[in-house]
Amino acid sequence: MSGVLSQALNSVLTLFLMGLVGYLTARFSSISRELKNVFTFLVVRVSLPLFLFSTTVKSYSQEQLAELGIWVGVGTLTVFLTFLVALSFSRLVRPQGRRKGIYCAAFTASNTMYIGIPINLALFGEKALGPAMAYFLANALFFWSAGNYLMSLDGQVGRAPFISFDTLKRLLPPPMIGFIIGIFSVVTGIKPPNFFMAAASNIGAMNTPLALMYIGLGFHGLSLSKLGPAKEIITVLSGRFFICPAITLAFCLWFHAPTLTAQVFTIQSSLPVLAAASIMAGYYRSDPDYASLLVSLSTFLSLITIPLFRIIVTLI
Repeated sequence: MSGVLSQALNSVLTLFLMGLVGYLTARFSSISRELKNVFTFLVVRVSLPLFLFSTTVKSYSQEQLAELGIWVGVGTLTVFLTFLVALSFSRLVRPQGRRKGIYCAAFTASNTMYIGIPINLALFGEKALGPAMAYFLANALFFWSAGNYLMSLDGQVGRAPFISFDTLKRLLPPPMIGFIIGIFSVVTGIKPPNFFMAAASNIGAMNTPLALMYIGLGFHGLSLSKLGPAKEIITVLSGRFFICPAITLAFCLWFHAPTLTAQVFTIQSSLPVLAAASIMAGYYRSDPDYASLLVSLSTFLSLITIPLFRIIVTLI
């Protein structure tokens, strides 16, 4: 057991140091918004799609991919139950102003793609990709349907439809498209030439350092002045870091999920608030500053919670 804990600690410290490089870069140099956007572009549209594609082709068989559908269903159940808990808390806490939808979305939905996948792959290796993508799908289905609808009720631009063509499009970001193309390649047996796979793997290898450095950049200048009442913040963060992973782990044990699936699902469910919450709060003109600060604060606190949950899941 001591060897497992030591390995977990070493993995998390490695991730922390990569994030620290980003923070120190922002602290001791002038980083413009445009340069930060370059990091986002490289992760979202270049390295992560190619990484998911190459890893899927190299690491998964048709039989292994077929099992993922079951775990998407389990993930959806855990997210839905967390959402019901979030609704109950929102009625007790009564978030101020135009915040109820943001509150419920932040309580329930985690950053499973741009933080979750790099971290899970760094912690558990390439075999973690399938479970990580399964939980991502469950998380995304909630956020772009119920979460998006509730945030539109907070805003000033009209009520959004529960399901729409735009909702479906948002379920297919570039990384998801890379994963789907990889699945198509495995199912059909059509594999790209070796030189293409080598290029995709090498470019994809930049994904984790770039993602963690970008998170570090975001820590610099974090302000807590606009967070609002403590009870809102404490309950949102409790939902994000304790209630959601507790529900997820309980469901995984109940359904006798494979150990790796239970570990990855628990880590995925304990991650920071989904960054898209701040984007959609701005779009609906509700309270984007509140949403942005929840994203930033939860990301900062994940430096503590990720090591904690990495150690907890070694006991599964």
